[in-house]
Amino acid sequence: MNWNDLRYFLVLAEEGSLSGAARRLRKEHTTVARRIESLESDVGTKLFDRLPRGWQLTTAGQNLVPVAERVEQEALSFERQAKGDEAAHGVVRISVPPVAGRVLFAPRLARLLTAHKGLEFEIIGAANVVNLARREADIAVRMVTPREPGLITRKLLELGVGLYGAAGYRDQVPEPDWEFCGYEDTAYGASKKEWVRTVLGRELPCRFRADDTETVRQFIAAGHGVGVLPRYLGDKDDRLELIHADTDGHGRETGWLVVHPDMRRSPGVRLVMDALIKAADEIAEEFQI
Repeated sequence: MNWNDLRYFLVLAEEGSLSGAARRLRKEHTTVARRIESLESDVGTKLFDRLPRGWQLTTAGQNLVPVAERVEQEALSFERQAKGDEAAHGVVRISVPPVAGRVLFAPRLARLLTAHKGLEFEIIGAANVVNLARREADIAVRMVTPREPGLITRKLLELGVGLYGAAGYRDQVPEPDWEFCGYEDTAYGASKKEWVRTVLGRELPCRFRADDTETVRQFIAAGHGVGVLPRYLGDKDDRLELIHADTDGHGRETGWLVVHPDMRRSPGVRLVMDALIKAADEIAEEFQI
């Protein structure tokens, strides 16, 4: 059997749908289906029932999940330790929030790391929290406090946020009629919603939600309501108007550097960590808001 198919099996078991597994694996859904069919053929049993609402584990599939998880953990541990002992070459995968990665980190990383010809760098603009233990990335920058046990974390920087509306929104729409352009129901989204409630003294109705900052910015610019954006993004958009600044620091976004202990030994990962720390210092100096 192809042992790589176990990863497809576990991700599909967790996601419950081909589309969800494909997004997480960054593969086509047809590839996911083909790998599962190949695995079922190799082990000689049906692992999933194909139902209209998604792919559901069979009894045999449920029994194999813990076994597959143990095999995966051992294989990943082997891979991480091997990579941790290698020279500074190969691919280093860096997970960053999409907008912060594009606007803040990517240009600075490209400049800081250009001298290291033996390394390749892959920037993963991930709105979701990648699993470092599964090597979905080698190193991550997160704008939410890391909660997973066993990871090495370091506070990188703090960035100001503000409550924005489209230019003229607060003059044209009475405040009691304001609506909120928010984020998905995550820890990040909840913190922004709570900050707005504190600032305005009430909770705004929310009909527009997104899982990324850029989409929220477009909602606000289109006049659908007010919303929270980082100052480095909102202040540079002429379509937007700053309604309330985070003057007390309660709404600030904290950026964290996160790496798995096994990967910290990798010379390539250490180079990227140093570059991210230097980039964060430059960002903090430029955006002293």
